[in-house]
Amino acid sequence: MPPIPPHLLRRALAALLAACLLAGAPAATAEPSAPVDARITSTARLLAGIESDYPAHARIAALDAWQAHRATLAPKWERLQRGRLSVIETWRNQTLGSDAAACRALLYPFSGPDFMNAYLLFPRCDTYVMFGLEAPGSPPPFETMGADEAGLYLKDMRVALTDFLARNYFITSRMAKQLHTPRLKGVAPLVLASMGLLDVRVTAVEPFDLGPGSDEARRAGRRAQGMKITFWHPQVGKPQTLYYLSLDATDRALKANPEFLPFLAQFGPSITFLKSASYLLHGNEFAGTRAVLLDATELLVQDDTGIPYRYLRARGFEVRLYGRYARPIRDFNYGYQHDLAAAYRTSGKVADLPFPFGYHWQDGRSGLILARGAAKRS
Repeated sequence: MPPIPPHLLRRALAALLAACLLAGAPAATAEPSAPVDARITSTARLLAGIESDYPAHARIAALDAWQAHRATLAPKWERLQRGRLSVIETWRNQTLGSDAAACRALLYPFSGPDFMNAYLLFPRCDTYVMFGLEAPGSPPPFETMGADEAGLYLKDMRVALTDFLARNYFITSRMAKQLHTPRLKGVAPLVLASMGLLDVRVTAVEPFDLGPGSDEARRAGRRAQGMKITFWHPQVGKPQTLYYLSLDATDRALKANPEFLPFLAQFGPSITFLKSASYLLHGNEFAGTRAVLLDATELLVQDDTGIPYRYLRARGFEVRLYGRYARPIRDFNYGYQHDLAAAYRTSGKVADLPFPFGYHWQDGRSGLILARGAAKRS
């Protein structure tokens, strides 16, 4: 397979870089407060199919397997950018405005490895908190990998990215296999690939622990696994931090991780982002997580799979609706909200949503909910 012409690759990357920046915002020139980890930053680029000048990775970049990886991913990234991400960027600049420019913390429940959408919508947050069932994992040690091992690892990466590239979300049931191969384990490689594509400079990837927990939880192996990534972007010009936690966030399971809800709460007032969330917060088993999110959130961007409409109205959120409200896809029939459907019918002219968002990515029936808490409106 011939390599992508350099000019095409550069154009795709330039477009993607522009997508993570606020329109009209001046370029920052501050240097990172901590040294960039050249190995991890290079690893992120190679995972994304982007060339790296890190000497210890020159052997990997020269492999036919990596050249094929780059040639396969580059046009797919460009199609994603041209057909979806750039449209989201335009909508963000027109709709979110100063909210996207000033963000202390963003909470992204049930995120899986989807760093890209969070950073695209809100690229200037100090802190991003993501959590899901998938293990954190770790960056691959490319510098010690043999050619065959590296080739198989890159193939696993492409398989794991398939749903995201097509749908702009990951599917939990498939990630259970895709992120648990003999080589690829956990979300870290996919998160790093997004960072590499967005020209993020990584300063550290390290384990993160919520706290000691109970002896019983430790013995049962039910303690949360965490990862902390500190990074820096030249167009943002400040240190930023991503926390990813792997845990079951149901009330019952959180008895093994009693520090989790206080950990979330400390980031309030926050922005909360929910997309393709399997309607988990509709059930009583997530009552604790839902309550903390409602308390902490001053601005919410979500589809209908997130916090039910009735809870937003009961808490006094000011809600704006975009796009269309469609019945949940077949697997989630129980998630239909009659009150949300009525709101779409009676709220006057609902603003268009110019991009697919969530599970209705193919049929033009996507909807989006933008809700502001009282603190945000004052």
